[in-house]
Amino acid sequence: MHKHDFRDEFHARLLDPKRKSIEDPEKFIPELLSGNEVVVDMGCGPGYYCPVLEKYSSKLYCVDIDEKALSLAKGRATKDSTVFLNEPATNTSIPSGVVDVVVFSNSFHDMDRESTYKETIRLLKPCGKVIIVDWKKEPTPMGPPLEVRMSRQDYSTIFKDFEIVKEFEPGPYHFGLVMKRKC
Repeated sequence: MHKHDFRDEFHARLLDPKRKSIEDPEKFIPELLSGNEVVVDMGCGPGYYCPVLEKYSSKLYCVDIDEKALSLAKGRATKDSTVFLNEPATNTSIPSGVVDVVVFSNSFHDMDRESTYKETIRLLKPCGKVIIVDWKKEPTPMGPPLEVRMSRQDYSTIFKDFEIVKEFEPGPYHFGLVMKRKC
């Protein structure tokens, strides 16, 4: 008998093509990346952002602690240069100071914030950027519980060595930030 795994339903929801109607990375990622950057998709899950990030980066690292999600992300990859790491966001094997951009799409709120922040600093080049796409801290028809959501101000407080250089609207239920490390 096949054991039911709730993650299968969760991953299927994250990869549902209908998601594009509320959050389509193809609409905002191209203007946020130059195409020749080393990018980390931190907490990539089943790889919803992976095909778009691959297209607009020179090298992509997809990092997630969920092995099953990571195998789905691998199936969505199109470039040999994409690296998949089954590791925590707090301690990756990515070399120090080689990353131009770290992307957190609907993931940072579920991570150990202080340790993940320190790891982000370790990975980034001196003037590196962080792109945040996260749920608005208000009731929405879907998304994580309100108490785990983070506001723009929460991100500004945690990412204290960064300045917000751009705000954007990824969709009706999300907000987006581009933060550049002060250098």
